[in-house]
Amino acid sequence: MKILVTRSDHRPFEVDRFGAAWRRAGGDPSELVFVTPAAAGDVAACGGACAGLLLTGGPDVEPARYGAAPEPGVELHPDPARDGLDLDLLARAAREEWPVLAVCYGIQVLNVFHGGTLVQDLDRAGKGGHRAPEPKDRLAHTVARRGGRWLDGCPGEFWVNSRHHQAVGRLAGALEVVAAAPDGVIEAVELRSGERFVLGVQWHPENLTQSTSLFSAPSAPPVPAAARRPDFGVCWPDHGPRTTGTGGRRCLPPSPSSAGRTSENPRSSTAWPACGGRSPTTSRG
Repeated sequence: MKILVTRSDHRPFEVDRFGAAWRRAGGDPSELVFVTPAAAGDVAACGGACAGLLLTGGPDVEPARYGAAPEPGVELHPDPARDGLDLDLLARAAREEWPVLAVCYGIQVLNVFHGGTLVQDLDRAGKGGHRAPEPKDRLAHTVARRGGRWLDGCPGEFWVNSRHHQAVGRLAGALEVVAAAPDGVIEAVELRSGERFVLGVQWHPENLTQSTSLFSAPSAPPVPAAARRPDFGVCWPDHGPRTTGTGGRRCLPPSPSSAGRTSENPRSSTAWPACGGRSPTTSRG
């Protein structure tokens, strides 16, 4: 199994960050194939073994990609090559029915890929409080879950870290909102229909590793893809039906061992590292 992981050329730290999360889950980091705009040919290293796509954080999506002009007074940091790479791979993922996990910039480019738009600057839109860059696991605000499938194992409300100045604007018709911040900013989306795992989150779950890793093997018994339920957390399914073993599946916590705790209370001492975590009064920073 190989997972394509996109990153910007100037963000080499993503290799260690996501590789460490995968390793903590018992996976082999060699399963992750990191690809950058400057080394797009590395996609070929996946061959026919690709099982999914992970979009990591990055630049500002070019406004022209969603039919807009740069807003006056907004400082943008676009990377046209990164946009092109991620959009091309999202098209391939749709054709080959790969699962997709899209983080921060990833949720934004996912929305643009499906025809949506972006808010170019949240502060300018009167929605501050979404830029808390340090430390990386600092919890900035809560999000409330709104149904959906792939966040089904998360509490109804939980804390997340946050370091973005843009966000989903007009939601693409193919997507649905499954989590939002108190000010209405869209924090998580998934596909409206079909069995394919496609999840975009605006926060950075790879940094929220207080008690479990970003990708943790589930304890639930294996089931065919069509019958999979995320009762044990948000899972990265393998490609196609599976009948034995854990088959490369990696999950977003919470883990089953957290069941029964007071996780619905965002100020509980229980940590939900990927869905979110302890309140700022109990977490580092």
